[in-house]
Amino acid sequence: MLRSTSFLVISFMFVAISLTSCKKKCVINKDTIDNGLIISDVVFYPSSGSMTANMGIDFIIDANHKYSSDIEVSMSGSGRAPIDFTQYTGLCFPVYATCNSSFERNVTIDDATQTVLFKIDVTQCPDCKDTLYTENYVLVPAFPSNYTLVQEVNYINK
Repeated sequence: MLRSTSFLVISFMFVAISLTSCKKKCVINKDTIDNGLIISDVVFYPSSGSMTANMGIDFIIDANHKYSSDIEVSMSGSGRAPIDFTQYTGLCFPVYATCNSSFERNVTIDDATQTVLFKIDVTQCPDCKDTLYTENYVLVPAFPSNYTLVQEVNYINK
């Protein structure tokens, strides 16, 4: 009787440990990856938070944009300065994602079709219930003001 009770206790513990260890914790690499024409090592300083919520659908920030003077950047650790619109154009692509997410951003320019493609892959853990608004400001080489911005977002639940 003692042997069968011990066997049952040990078996129960084995099954309990096996079942709890099978649940994988969702781990996301929090680093944002920038590809394509995105200028690296740039930090944006908008004059107010969630500025993109007031932009409507005008997410190309050039010299004519209504918020062009409200955004400064720091490039490669330098001091804050206005964007030099003779060399650069700012873009933003606000998205909602869970509180445990990472972003892979890519910008390409197609001169033949006069389009700028800003694509974001959002990898996120669906078990994180809080949703965050991320503005995704990037700096790219200047392009003509008549180009059209196309935005694509792909959500990958881990």
